[in-house]
Amino acid sequence: MEKENSFIKHCNIIQSKYRIVIPENIQTYFAKFSEDSDNFYYQVLKKADDYKIFYTKEFVEFIIGKYVDSAIDFEFLQNMIDEGNYEYSLLEKKFVSENIDFSFLNTCLQEYDSIPFYIGIYTFETCGGEEFLIINDDKTGYIAGRSHYDFEKIEINASSIKYQKIDFIKKLQI
Repeated sequence: MEKENSFIKHCNIIQSKYRIVIPENIQTYFAKFSEDSDNFYYQVLKKADDYKIFYTKEFVEFIIGKYVDSAIDFEFLQNMIDEGNYEYSLLEKKFVSENIDFSFLNTCLQEYDSIPFYIGIYTFETCGGEEFLIINDDKTGYIAGRSHYDFEKIEINASSIKYQKIDFIKKLQI
């Protein structure tokens, strides 16, 4: 009986645990790498637990529309959006924190009927920016980058809400 490749086994585990699907062509390619390979995409996929979300503009607009109807404290909303980038639980499929009440954001997530955000696994970070491998929806397998200072703003009356912007650089070609 043939022994299952450790990389493919890892991909199966993260798919069953987190529902992160590593495309088959990427699995086949990286299955050939040795366990101690220093290829950073290989290492990132082996870990697949250091991730961040990036809201779509449409989802942020949806959140703002719902929020304007219920409250006016835009500073609280901004804080919730900012913290949500790091507090999304892949296992629970919602925002989870012991410090912030994400019930409003989770309600928006349940009511929204399109892609609310992209999930990116860190590949590397420099003093000026970050790069991610996107692991969900229509951009699965794309490399995305962002500057630490790259934000989009949406103006509401005399206030504005900002969110982190990413640029899709290319599809990871193997």
